[in-house]
Amino acid sequence: MLGIVVSLPRELKGLTRQPIPVGAWKAITDNTLVAVSGMGAERAYKAGAVLVSQGAKALLSWGCAAGLDDRISPGCLIIPERIIGASGEIHKVNTEWHQRLYKTLERKHSVHTEALVESDAIMKTAAEKRALAKRTQAAATDMESAAQARLAQEHGLPFVAIRAIVDTVSTDIPENVLKALDPQGNISVWELLACSYLAPADWMKIVQLGIQFSAARRTLKKTSRLVLDASQF
Repeated sequence: MLGIVVSLPRELKGLTRQPIPVGAWKAITDNTLVAVSGMGAERAYKAGAVLVSQGAKALLSWGCAAGLDDRISPGCLIIPERIIGASGEIHKVNTEWHQRLYKTLERKHSVHTEALVESDAIMKTAAEKRALAKRTQAAATDMESAAQARLAQEHGLPFVAIRAIVDTVSTDIPENVLKALDPQGNISVWELLACSYLAPADWMKIVQLGIQFSAARRTLKKTSRLVLDASQF
């Protein structure tokens, strides 16, 4: 039984059309369970633990990430060979599963396999991303994959992560977007509009971020069937 943890409902749409509320899980096939955790390591760990309790024998982290390497553009896939935790610990993914996914996906998509590093908050500025890249040599970052890697290690389960890049290393995330975003990944449109009215320069950044997210979600949607087919044990 495969267990997939997805951070946000918007990322879930690239995997399945079945609606799953944040904090809930559902079987999308006879041998695939999916949980939507919300943002952050603690929520991701809890969601993965629920899937393990329901019989998951392998864990996959699915969703989006931020690029830390100038060579990585929006819509690129990262299937990291190792995950770096916030405290510096290294989690290696399952080699056979990783290689199977890489061989399946690299024929059709731009795929990177460098390290993915855990961040405890959204990386807002290019300076923050470049500092994290310099410190860890990682190619991308997210907030949830390392927590699932820790859970998989504790239970002796195979683990991989598949993430599509949204914001590049040079992308700044407007503060207004963060203010309008809740832990479940929902954006308050009215709050975003109100904040952006006071900072009209943010509009171009918000539009660009939307375009980049659309590229990432298209990649996830195109790869979902290939990933599921290559992830059955």
